[in-house]
Amino acid sequence: MKNFSARNRARAALLLALFLLLALPGALAAQEVLYNAKISTYFPNSITNAYQSPDLDSKVMTSFKPGQAIQIVEVLPNFVGILVGNKTGYVLRHRIMDPVALDPANTPRFGTAFNRYFTTASREIQVLAAPEAGSQVLITLQAGARLGFLDVENGWARTIFKRQYGYVDTRTLTELEMVAASEQDGTSEVPIAVYNSFYDISDNENNQNRISNLVVGGQRMSLTLEPGQSLDFNNQVGPFRASNGYKPAGALVDGELVFDVYGGGSCQVSSTLYNVILQLNGVTVLRRAPHGANGIKYLPHGVDASSGMLNLVFRNDYSFPISITAHVQDGSLFVAIYKDS
Repeated sequence: MKNFSARNRARAALLLALFLLLALPGALAAQEVLYNAKISTYFPNSITNAYQSPDLDSKVMTSFKPGQAIQIVEVLPNFVGILVGNKTGYVLRHRIMDPVALDPANTPRFGTAFNRYFTTASREIQVLAAPEAGSQVLITLQAGARLGFLDVENGWARTIFKRQYGYVDTRTLTELEMVAASEQDGTSEVPIAVYNSFYDISDNENNQNRISNLVVGGQRMSLTLEPGQSLDFNNQVGPFRASNGYKPAGALVDGELVFDVYGGGSCQVSSTLYNVILQLNGVTVLRRAPHGANGIKYLPHGVDASSGMLNLVFRNDYSFPISITAHVQDGSLFVAIYKDS
């Protein structure tokens, strides 16, 4: 009996040690490889660091040269987890290129963020930088604003705020609604996919013009697509001129910010829509272009979709119509797609 107890204690100690080891940042990688990729060649004269945790202040594990192959095991808003030997290291998302799924039939398109819940604020709510009271306030939304969430845990609803996670105390939400569990479960009232991005609400003229363009673009984009029908974003939402209600505002052109562009900000509408259709297997993207190697600041790198000089085009390959709606208020641009009867 003594030997049996000793063996059990030794086994328990070993299991505890393994558990603690795996809980440490940069510990032995247990995740499966999701994507093969390369270190970006857009920065040809610099190395790319892999960090021990998704934090630029954490320890540098190793460095990579441009074009070097990597294996991705985790995708976060601002980092990807990659294999570094038998451990996991973290590289900034804008420092990678050409991610390809190892098992495309069972792996989401790179950067897809599935929103499982959504809400319409009935009072003021705050999006915080951490799931704890008193943490940094990222944005304050007013009654009527809409917001999508990835998941809910321990009383906190998690969203993506630009290139980081944001958290909302569910006690401040009157109602938390669920996105349909599958496309077939969707209805004209229950969306099959949602996503929202955030925008600046400062009251200078250029920014107010940009917000006005978001509203106009969202309204012109709200429609129903029949099976087999495509949406050409520029044709539907444009032309971007004053006669269609657009105002001059800042826009990214060849990676540079240019002011006084009619329809400036419309790319945020197309990019937010792109993040909705990424979640849907029955929607085929026919044309999409990023803003440049660095992407745009209001979304994680690699999931933006430029419009205007470039374009977003996609097709409804479901056997049923889908309806697109957009809502712009208080810093949140919310897009939802519904299964139409």
